[in-house]
Amino acid sequence: MKYVVQIEIPAHNRVEDDPEKVQSLVAAWQKLNPIGMYFSVARRSVTVIVDVPNEDAMFEAVFETWTTVEEYADINPVVGVDEFPALLQRTGRG
Repeated sequence: MKYVVQIEIPAHNRVEDDPEKVQSLVAAWQKLNPIGMYFSVARRSVTVIVDVPNEDAMFEAVFETWTTVEEYADINPVVGVDEFPALLQRTGRG
């Protein structure tokens, strides 16, 4: 299943002052072989799109995100039209 992960870096967190932390965060998400990673300097955010079997596969990357930016990542499952019925069943609505 595909997930869109939105990581917001709060203004009080000066993560850019520690390049090793940034590299560690990026490496944690790259281990999942993301479909895409997008960085917004103006918004201080990172958007990651991954295709993993379930949320458990993202545990290490989510933990690294928490320890680096001190915020929870917003994780949303996304599907195409052909996968939508399976998502509804998973949520108990179909």
